[in-house]
Amino acid sequence: MALINVPADKTAGRESSIQAGDLLIHARRIGLGLAGVIVFVGIWKLAFDFDWAPRGTLPDPSAIFPALRGEIESGRLFPAVGSSLIHYAWGLSMGTGLGLVVGLLAAVNRVFDDMQRLLARILRPIPPLAWVVFAIAWFQVSHAGAAFVISIGVFWVNYFATYSAVRNVDPRFYELARAFGRNRFIDVTFAITLPGAASGILAGVRTGVGQAWMTLIAAELLGVPGIGQEMNAAAGVGAYDAVVVYMLIISLIYGLMDFAFSLGEGWLLRWRPA
Repeated sequence: MALINVPADKTAGRESSIQAGDLLIHARRIGLGLAGVIVFVGIWKLAFDFDWAPRGTLPDPSAIFPALRGEIESGRLFPAVGSSLIHYAWGLSMGTGLGLVVGLLAAVNRVFDDMQRLLARILRPIPPLAWVVFAIAWFQVSHAGAAFVISIGVFWVNYFATYSAVRNVDPRFYELARAFGRNRFIDVTFAITLPGAASGILAGVRTGVGQAWMTLIAAELLGVPGIGQEMNAAAGVGAYDAVVVYMLIISLIYGLMDFAFSLGEGWLLRWRPA
């Protein structure tokens, strides 16, 4: 049987055309994304000009950059961001770690799962902000109290994501491990369970990164120093342009965190086939 040899120049040409097509698709997506932002800002401007919202409650888009400069020059912006990041980091770390551990144990140990199943169904519907009363009573208005509230919301996201991901690992992997004498819990966990459930677990962690911001701002509205408190203070004096500034700062920080997480996720899962 004769083998068909494809000329190298044709192969290279095909690869270059594929790359050019990918670049066009990427450029088209970026263009459409920018168009969507422009349309949004245009609608925002129309809403301001024609008083679609009560007068004084919707800032002019053109006033946002001057308001940003004002917040920086006043010395309020960076201390507020730094304060928020302190209890954000603590709350995210605690909620993620506990959610991963409890979700993993519940998924692999039937006795533990049966013991905590009903309790989880009782506690899960309670929103994190309902715990603010106890956070203030136990920790006063402090970083610890805000971190406690944040960790509750993050915990449930990671608990259910980990539980579901681990339970969905193919049982044949465990059979193969036993066939090769890998019976110890630690060995099976790190060789089979965690790699097999990694995608689902990391999806939960990534969701928790955003969930933590939503809970953080709500907790800070009650007096914990940070971005939420500055937003509340600005709204109290009608400085809604400053409120939008802090909203955009939240979006920027989250975007950077999500981008960094996606890079880390790609590195952790580099063993997967493309």
